[in-house]
Amino acid sequence: MGSRHVGNNWVPMLGMAVLFLGGAAVALMSNSDGAVPPYYLVNGLLLSAVTGIWFLRHRPALLGTTKAYLYTLGGIEAGLLFGGLIGPLSGCGPWLALGAGVVAYGILERARIIVTAGAVAFAGAFLAAAVSAPVVGGALQTAAAAGFAVAAYRLHVMKHGRRPPRRDVDLSNLILR
Repeated sequence: MGSRHVGNNWVPMLGMAVLFLGGAAVALMSNSDGAVPPYYLVNGLLLSAVTGIWFLRHRPALLGTTKAYLYTLGGIEAGLLFGGLIGPLSGCGPWLALGAGVVAYGILERARIIVTAGAVAFAGAFLAAAVSAPVVGGALQTAAAAGFAVAAYRLHVMKHGRRPPRRDVDLSNLILR
């Protein structure tokens, strides 16, 4: 079993990046706000299952109480289920729930990079709700995906470290005499 470390969150953050990149594609391919919430509902639940399986083998730091983590998970899932029904948000309710949930999870894990990635997604959702053009929503979801990808990279480096620098090989030592 893996050790408890905040760097074990790199796979869920990478999954969030892929989720938001797919959300950007859905927003740009459809002209209505009605296609994005079901995408986030189905794929958010799928990402939750994959994250749960990942965390069984690679434990996160779990610095908060179990009750706080369960409340955060329940809030995210409720936001995914019912966030698309809120009319003034132009279909950005699940996106807001994911961003707020990641911020809450980052606070529980005491990881600033996770909080920052969630805040980028949350702020992007508010901007996309204010400007209901699909191109703006797609661009903001792409920015959120980039924020999650950077967070995944930083967490991976935090856990595993950087690769050692490449060594130059003297080719004259390779010749057999």
